[in-house]
Amino acid sequence: MTSAGRVFDGTSWTDVEDATTTSSSIRGSQRPVPPVLDGDGKIHVAIASFRDGTRCAQTLMDLFANAKDPDNIVVGLVEQNYEDGDPFCLELYCQQASSDGKLEIYRRDTIRKDTIKVIAKVPERSQCPRIDQIRKIAVHNIAAKGPGWARSLGRKVLGNEEFCLQIDAHSKFIPGWDAVLKEEWKAAENEFAVLSHPPPRTSNFDKSVEEKVVPRNCAVDFLDIRVPHYSLGGDGKVENLKKPLLSHTWSPGFSFAKCHLEESAPYDGFTPYVAGAEAFSRYARFWTRGYDVYTPTRNIVYHNYNPNPDGHGLMEWDKPLKRRIKNKSLTRIRSFLEVTDADERGLKLDNLGIYGLGKRRTLKQLNEFVGIDLAKQQSRPSNLPCANFHWVPYDTSISPIENLYNNPVDLDPQPEFPLRTELIFFKEEEVVMPDLEVLESDLHPMAHANVGAKEVVGASVVTPSSPVNGNFPSFLTIFILWIIGLLAWLYFTINLKISPRKGRVKKSSHPGNLKDK
Repeated sequence: MTSAGRVFDGTSWTDVEDATTTSSSIRGSQRPVPPVLDGDGKIHVAIASFRDGTRCAQTLMDLFANAKDPDNIVVGLVEQNYEDGDPFCLELYCQQASSDGKLEIYRRDTIRKDTIKVIAKVPERSQCPRIDQIRKIAVHNIAAKGPGWARSLGRKVLGNEEFCLQIDAHSKFIPGWDAVLKEEWKAAENEFAVLSHPPPRTSNFDKSVEEKVVPRNCAVDFLDIRVPHYSLGGDGKVENLKKPLLSHTWSPGFSFAKCHLEESAPYDGFTPYVAGAEAFSRYARFWTRGYDVYTPTRNIVYHNYNPNPDGHGLMEWDKPLKRRIKNKSLTRIRSFLEVTDADERGLKLDNLGIYGLGKRRTLKQLNEFVGIDLAKQQSRPSNLPCANFHWVPYDTSISPIENLYNNPVDLDPQPEFPLRTELIFFKEEEVVMPDLEVLESDLHPMAHANVGAKEVVGASVVTPSSPVNGNFPSFLTIFILWIIGLLAWLYFTINLKISPRKGRVKKSSHPGNLKDK
């Protein structure tokens, strides 16, 4: 075993190369963009719950109780419930978090169709601890359309928080989890790092000997829907890592990154009823936009894989009558992965804008990095090691929100963030020039939304003298200056007046205040 740790791929162990003594994990002289900690430090925790109020409430309790700085935690909850029969996450959370009074709640039993009375300690809102740190979107369960669709709604309650954590509604946290996550993310030494792996079972939570034996996905196979797939709980593991380890898979059950990930590769709400294919499809979207996944050195969030104690499951929304819509969603995913069949070609669904692929890396590079062949439907060979991946460089002058197609047409509505007013990345056509001065942001195609306020310019950490900016103004700047010159020419031209009597041009003695001579 080396000092840098080792990886088990389900069959054999591979030693992790020590990054301090070898550069084999980095190709060429380029390296990831260094991390920038210039935000508010708050963590937005996104939770999508489907009729899982009992476990969801306990997750909220555990989340706040084990945070080192609970004041800096904000929860974005998307709860999908049957209104007259399900336990509600916030209701139960307030009941457990407060010791005040009891309230009689009347609900209608869904089986006997009669009204039952439930006695619960449900305090008033003002008595519920940290209720103002929880933002909720309520959806009736009959309108539920799958986990990806539910998570896409979370952007409606995403504010200006710096970090985003995505978990399931049945999770458990180690003490000081928030501080540990930030340290792990910083240790990855990549502004576009995403900490993610299949979270371990909550039954292993008290086994301290396993805190640094972290699950990891190694095998990548193809489902009959022609989209790559990997194990829900992880088929491999790592142990004794000294720093987060570059990975080739992503888990929706645990994901931690800067919140600009949600701007660059937001969940696609136009893929209802999809589960399973969600993981690789979103991974492909943000990997081509410059983001990289890392397995952390220790377990931070645990997952309850047991059935819902309230008796409900995700397959309640996966009805045969909805398969037609689900198949359309899968066609949409296959289109940008370029694995459509003869019947699906020509639909141009891969022209998806922000819901498609980015331009920093190519689909061919993704195939090589993961070890698969999308076109031939070839799975990752079992003899490939599950460690020591080579980081794939990209041109940092390309914005993470720049899409594979420059002029997408017939796009679905692009995502809006009602509460997120400080966007890190933005569309170039939304830039408004304040004056004629050529700003640093205009010289870079990935300008920061707050010009001059920070040194983060889109994806890169640069200084005013950085060669990334170049020595020439952008096309947008030249075009604007041309318009201003044209307007100036028109301004002076209208000061020339044609005399109605002599038919000749007479120059006004007061430009801007024309008078007849």
